[in-house]
Amino acid sequence: MKLDKWDACGLPVDEKELEGKECYAGIDLASSIDITALVLVFPVGEVFKVLCYFWVPEENIYERVRKDKVPYDVWVKQGYIEATSGNVIDYKAIKKKILELSEKFHIREIAFDRWGMVQLSQELADEGFEMVPFGQGFASMSAPTKEMIKLVLERKIHHGGNPVLRWMADNMVLKEDPAGNLKPDKSKSTEKIDGMVALIMALDRAIRHKNEQRSVYEERGILEL
Repeated sequence: MKLDKWDACGLPVDEKELEGKECYAGIDLASSIDITALVLVFPVGEVFKVLCYFWVPEENIYERVRKDKVPYDVWVKQGYIEATSGNVIDYKAIKKKILELSEKFHIREIAFDRWGMVQLSQELADEGFEMVPFGQGFASMSAPTKEMIKLVLERKIHHGGNPVLRWMADNMVLKEDPAGNLKPDKSKSTEKIDGMVALIMALDRAIRHKNEQRSVYEERGILEL
């Protein structure tokens, strides 16, 4: 991801203007001591507007700042990351936030990586959310990854310049298979990319449901880079 292209999509996103609108969520639940990302994608005309939420364990913040040289503490103070009490992620805080967001926005689906999400996904399903398990292999990730790149180049993703998501976009490395399929590669990325993975999953669901059940992939095929 070229940062100049990413930054060109940093148009303001007003939460109040999105209240009551339909959106699709992607959640990447990292290990219990790591950063967790929730991304909401709102189809608005030909544009997809993005809201991001991140969590880290409070007791690990300064160790991360010292070790990783990443300003988690600054982002917490600025409100871009929520620090949950203790030294592991408080999944109750994530569930509470999703319930709060559902009172403001119409969350049609929540796409999630199966890893580590068994309990939380079941709890959210019990609350009435449509939970969509999302594979992390080429078969699931390639089409929305390519579409995300295309939308960024066309400036049809508006992410509000969120600095945490920008950092993750800069970290992201893509892996390509012999057939030309792409997916984010966590093992090769220099730092965390959880927000980008959550964005790609949410974007996939938004695209597939745009104009109800007709998919942009079906209309014009999958983009080849």
